[in-house]
Amino acid sequence: MESEKQSRLAAVNTSSEDEDDRDSKDHLAEKKPEKRSGKTRDKSGVIYLSSVPEFMSVQKLRNVFSDYGEVGRTFFQPVEKSFNYKKGLLFTEGWVEFKDYRAAKYVATVLNATQVGGKKRNPWYSCIWTIKYLPNFTWTDVNADRELKRATYDSRIRADIAQVKKQTNFYVSSYEKSRTLNEMKQRREKRGDKFETRTFGEGVPQRLTDEEIRAQKAKKRQSANNAEDKPKKQRKTFVGSDESTSRKFVMKSIFS
Repeated sequence: MESEKQSRLAAVNTSSEDEDDRDSKDHLAEKKPEKRSGKTRDKSGVIYLSSVPEFMSVQKLRNVFSDYGEVGRTFFQPVEKSFNYKKGLLFTEGWVEFKDYRAAKYVATVLNATQVGGKKRNPWYSCIWTIKYLPNFTWTDVNADRELKRATYDSRIRADIAQVKKQTNFYVSSYEKSRTLNEMKQRREKRGDKFETRTFGEGVPQRLTDEEIRAQKAKKRQSANNAEDKPKKQRKTFVGSDESTSRKFVMKSIFS
């Protein structure tokens, strides 16, 4: 009897453990899709504005996009200083991050290639939205793109500065050279000597310029026209102009 009771208790315990394992597995299976849905819900999206409406401030832009979803970080590239420069109101391009990527997609599809609108007295009334959704694009990519543009801009500025320095050094060296040559010339002239400057490429035939080539062609053409206009001289075949003498000359040349 005692052995039967022990076997029944063991069977009950095993069945209860199996049921607990099943319940725990079902609970984990139910929780997994919730975690995935949370990840997709937390996934942010970024839109790119290739042109920003004129004289629209950053706060105004945030208010416009916040109507379609929660806006995160934003960045707008300001315009370089010019005659119509106004700080914080002129931008060349911009990036806007939405907390939900579906809101970013919706904004890109709805607002792209549409008029900004609003009140007619606003300067951005007739502007057009140019928005594109950037798939698989995060804010770190935006920062990397900004750093790359900044590096290219800095390298271009350095190259321009180096070119200006090179031109300045050449101008200074040529000016100093000409000044020393003038001083040498004055000293030689005071002593009564003749000062001769060396020129590069003496005796070497230089290539003609386009104007010189055109002048030569025009000169040849004019000489050819003048030659055609002149009357051609007849070749004298006989010694005399008299008919008798010409006959004698012909007969002599035939029978001699």
